[in-house]
Amino acid sequence: MLIIGAEQVLESTGGPVPGLFVNNCHSLVRVFGAFLPAAQLLEAMCFLARDLVLESSFDPLDISHLLQDFIKQFGGTKVKVEVLLEAFYKIAQGPTVQGRNMAVFAFSILAHHHLDKVVQYLLQFPFGDCERVWKEVLPSADPEKLIHLMAKQLYQSPLAESATQVVRTNHLLPGFLLPRVISRGSCILQKSRESDLHPSLFQQHLSSLLHAILRMEDYKAAVRQNFPQLLIALLGMVVNFHYYQEFLGGAKEVLHLLLGTTGEEVEAAIVNQLFCRETFSQGLSAMVRAVGKRSWWIPPMVESIIAALEDQDFAGMPQVAAAIYIELLSCRLEVYPCEDTLEQLLNWLEYDCLEVRKLSVRGISLLLDSGMDPALLRLFLRDSLSYVEADVLPELIELVDQAYHSRELGEEDLEMLAATYCGLAAHEEASVRESAIEHLGLLRGWARDQRLPITTTEKEAIRELVVVLIHLEDEDLEVAKAARRALSHLAPEVKWWAHSNKFSLHFALHQAAKHLSKTFSKGILRSAALSCTQLSANRLPAVSRVAALLLGKSSNVLPW
Repeated sequence: MLIIGAEQVLESTGGPVPGLFVNNCHSLVRVFGAFLPAAQLLEAMCFLARDLVLESSFDPLDISHLLQDFIKQFGGTKVKVEVLLEAFYKIAQGPTVQGRNMAVFAFSILAHHHLDKVVQYLLQFPFGDCERVWKEVLPSADPEKLIHLMAKQLYQSPLAESATQVVRTNHLLPGFLLPRVISRGSCILQKSRESDLHPSLFQQHLSSLLHAILRMEDYKAAVRQNFPQLLIALLGMVVNFHYYQEFLGGAKEVLHLLLGTTGEEVEAAIVNQLFCRETFSQGLSAMVRAVGKRSWWIPPMVESIIAALEDQDFAGMPQVAAAIYIELLSCRLEVYPCEDTLEQLLNWLEYDCLEVRKLSVRGISLLLDSGMDPALLRLFLRDSLSYVEADVLPELIELVDQAYHSRELGEEDLEMLAATYCGLAAHEEASVRESAIEHLGLLRGWARDQRLPITTTEKEAIRELVVVLIHLEDEDLEVAKAARRALSHLAPEVKWWAHSNKFSLHFALHQAAKHLSKTFSKGILRSAALSCTQLSANRLPAVSRVAALLLGKSSNVLPW
């Protein structure tokens, strides 16, 4: 009634008046805002969109100007955007053509000012149910911002988090329970209707929207500009739902369309590989090689990967970003100077995701044959042994061994490596102890085979032998076997076997004590024997027991 009264004040003749509110709507809306509470402002906006448009005396252009000003001034301030979206969506589904047209127009205005909330709201519904709304929203939206928002929805939404958590724990759950757990754990939006949205439905809505965007001429430049973020996000979604193929829906065609924007035709067989957990790695490698011919996307891709892995809120699949980076390296594509690449890979060794750490080790292995300064590579690699997680230490020890044996080892290199391996032999993780002791033996065996001059001091030589001896009956059988093999390299003179098929700890320790007493000075040997009785760094009972036995054997052969 207030709007009709305003028309009378403005001396309307009763017929359509073109531009009636065009020059007056801003002031008129401010008057409404000064006197009406939020509920009545909402009612006024709904009246404009639904009822007033039916009045023959009002031109739709007038109403659209007035509605636009209402949304600009009060959308998100006096009236919540979410409330407006809900109201206008109901009108857009209403019985009258004029009301539907005006409500769709309102969505385009809201998208211009509140794009993220409009997208989040509309993704509740199947694309086909609100396609007309999207057709108004997409042209009015900033393409760059919308594409970025799509990527964010793919890999930073609660959906991605819940799916990732289920993947990490699905070995604890029966297969038939997985869909129920996912459905309960996935709360995509805040409202009650949104919390009931099944993850597969959300994914289908998002895929349909991306499918439409990738076919729009106006969005080609924005898609090309944001290709790296979209590719990482889409592949992350694929990996998230590998365990439940039904969730992937139309993502396969969307990914195929996205790859086609590079200008290269990627075979459907390659895309199919990406959608199977067992063949994902092969598919990723083939995909990178296929689109790598268009090198324009590689520098921004590298920047996106690094940004994703530095983002602590990254809720997608960080291993996907790291895997693309490693594939770029393996394809010998230009990424970064080797020193910068090594810095990134060493940083990823400390990442809280095991897959990223393992990929980092693989990437470092690719640098062994690169043009990087070998001395710098060896230095950084050896230093990294002191801080990386135990689950990648054995592989890293192997890389250190390869890096140093790729050139002639000097006296200083031998001693540094031997000291490093001795320190790691006391690690609490059995796999690390095994690798360190194994490589200590191989290092000394290699030096002996190469007939290199033995420059190890007596103190160092005894320490190396003692480190191996006290692990001959380690709690872990594989570590014990590694110690027995290493002993044969460190001291071939020690007959550590009693019979061909049976190992005797007492015989091995007795032989070792005799060898030590004949080879080294008695003072140093006494000191080494006493040091064996100290509590081992890893506090392993078996190691402490063998150390005490070694002290006893040494006492029998030494004149105390």
